[in-house]
Order: sequence, then C-alpha cells, then structure tokens
Amino acid sequence: LEGSLAEGEAIRRQLDAYAVDLRSTYLAERDRSQELADALSELTLTYESTVKGLAIAVEAKDEYTGGHLYRVSRYGMAITALVAPEHADDPQFEYGFLLHDVGKLVVPDAVLMKDGPLDELEWAMIKGHPEAGRTILDKIPFLAGANEIVHSHHERWDGTGYPRGLKGEQIPLGARIFPLADVFDAMTTTRPYREALSIGAARLEVQRGSGTQFCPEAVYAFMSIPVAELERVR
Repeated sequence: LEGSLAEGEAIRRQLDAYAVDLRSTYLAERDRSQELADALSELTLTYESTVKGLAIAVEAKDEYTGGHLYRVSRYGMAITALVAPEHADDPQFEYGFLLHDVGKLVVPDAVLMKDGPLDELEWAMIKGHPEAGRTILDKIPFLAGANEIVHSHHERWDGTGYPRGLKGEQIPLGARIFPLADVFDAMTTTRPYREALSIGAARLEVQRGSGTQFCPEAVYAFMSIPVAELERVR
C-alpha cells in the first residue's frame, strides 16, 4: 500500500510539473503571439501611411482631381467584390486603384496642367506614366500586386491600349476592372472644359464600351451596382 501511495504521489508531482511547464509555454507563446500581432499591426499602419502619402502627392499634382482617388478606389472595390469576391478585401487591389497615376509624379506640371492640346512630345510624357509608375513601385516590395494595376491600367480589352498593348485576359485582373471605374468617375465629374454627365448617361457610355475598351465581365458587374450606391460614392 505504501508503495502504491508513493508511486501515486510521484505521478502527481510529475503531472503538477507538467502542468506548470505547459502553462509557462502557453503564456510565453501568448506573449509572443501578441508581440507578433502588434508588429503586424504597426507594419500595416506603415504600409497604409506609405500608400496615403503617395496618393496625396499624386492628387497635389492636379487641383481638379480632389476626391478622384477615393472615388475610383470605391468604385473599383465594389466591382471587384462582384467579379472576384476572393479579392474583395485585398489591399493590393485597393492600393493599385489609389496609386494608379503615381507615375504622373515624374510628368512636368506644365504638361499635366496645360490648357490646350498636347504636342507629340508632351503626349509621349503622359503616355509614359504607367511605366514610370511601375519603376517607382518596383522599389517598394510590399506593393508588388498593386504595381500590376499601376503598370497596366491604360490597357484596353481589345488590345489597343498602352504601354504593352495587352488584350483580354492578358491584362491583370485588377487592371481589367480599374479602367471602368476611372472612366466612369471622369465622366461624372465636372472639369474646366465640360460639365459632368449624369450617372445614368455615364452608365450607358460604360455599357457601350463593353468588349472594346472594357472587360465585359467587369461591365456586367458594374451595371448591377445600385445607382444609389454609385451616387453615395460620388
């Protein structure tokens, strides 16, 4: 009996020691997990600050684009949620939409703000901004996904866009969606040289571009977004 009691006591002490070790391990892992979560949160804030800083710099180049980057990112993400739900919360898509014109930072203000037709050299500068944007974002590894959109946002579904003349599904998904959001916002925003179109008129113009300028799937998704939602964003 005494032997059994001693053996039971030894087992109990072992279990107590194991429980203490297990608790210590759990607490250490919990602290480590919290540290990693805090580091990830801080890194995310750094990423967001970088993107916002670049976006503000782009909007500062053109006094007439106030709110444009916000609106196209909202339109673009609404279309994305319908075309590719798996990317509905993908920050790379939103970053790409926000930074699509980052390459214009290297275009002279005199060209961007010119009140009149562009000459051949000036037009070449404007058309070079997707490549310039790609070069800028190449230096920021965490924006690799966004960079695909920046580089390809002037491609057209029918292959007549620039800079590479990509066609159809050769165009990265985000860059198939973005041009529609961009053109819609341009049409529904008053500019110095013209009044804004109504949302209804702009939707019809988007529909006319399906299969030529725009990806048909993106157009179909866009046309299903309630007009009230588009009006709220505008």
